[in-house]
Amino acid sequence: MTTARLILGAALLLGPAAAAAGEPRLFRPPTLVRAIGFSAWYEGGRVIAAWKKYKRADFKAYKLVRSSTMHDPVYPENGELFSTNKPAVTRYVDDKVDTGIWYYRLCVITKENNRWVSPVVEIVVNKDAGPEPPPTAKDFE
Repeated sequence: MTTARLILGAALLLGPAAAAAGEPRLFRPPTLVRAIGFSAWYEGGRVIAAWKKYKRADFKAYKLVRSSTMHDPVYPENGELFSTNKPAVTRYVDDKVDTGIWYYRLCVITKENNRWVSPVVEIVVNKDAGPEPPPTAKDFE
């Protein structure tokens, strides 16, 4: 009975998949790291995200998060838009962006479950507006 209770307790604390796999999924609190060099911009109906390559041996994954409601999204609490375990991948194109305000952030996950997070980038998308025309003489005094 003690073994069953321990497994059940692990399932409640960490989630059933983690308990079954014997792998903890607890993450350390996120730490803001500006050196990640994360940037994102809207271009041609899509958002392009880019960042610097993480070079330490403790690299586990990049997790790109996006939210329209959370101003401070983080993985795993807000899911993931994109994930890779290849440190050389330093770019992602999000071509499924609707009109609205979107918050993007890159999370670097380490083998020790540290979460190094970039500053959040806010992207405003207004697909209905179309391109803004260049100024004319009446726009100047």
